[in-house]
Amino acid sequence: MQERERSRSSRDVTTMFSQEAGQVVEFQGSPNWAINLPFFLKCGCVGVLVTCTAFVTASLASPLPLVASLLAIVAVAVAAALRAATTAYTEIVIDSVRLTYRTGILTRRVASVEMYRVQNVECVSDWWERLLGFGTLVVESSDVNHPRWILRGMNNVESLREWMNQAAIARRDAKGIREVNMGRV
Repeated sequence: MQERERSRSSRDVTTMFSQEAGQVVEFQGSPNWAINLPFFLKCGCVGVLVTCTAFVTASLASPLPLVASLLAIVAVAVAAALRAATTAYTEIVIDSVRLTYRTGILTRRVASVEMYRVQNVECVSDWWERLLGFGTLVVESSDVNHPRWILRGMNNVESLREWMNQAAIARRDAKGIREVNMGRV
């Protein structure tokens, strides 16, 4: 029995804790891959431009322009792959108690904000993001270290915004916390 308990990963423990505490997980996963579409298009344009330049300069006697073009294409491909991997290794968990953001490939960074600290949630979607069904959540909180959270590539962003507002109000009510505005109202 103890061996089985020790063999559980931290994710299993987190899931178990979430189920025991009565937390409702609204979102868990990575941002939508299409958030990188403008970057991939730019990389593609640079790749085409470099390839055209390589063909034009291929008639020269020196191999230097061809090698430089090849290195540029490899650099563009690496940049695109790194952006895709960064998106894939980003995990966002939004439940009724907290928002947790994990990111990083070589260096892992984990940050979270308690739901009762969430003050405002805004959703922003460009026209092409609306066509693909995702957007950006901008979460403003009373957390000193992270007062503004920008979560790009969230699916069903409008319903998620509404759910987060309701969950924040419910969590403040459950903890008996009132929000007081000291500055601009």
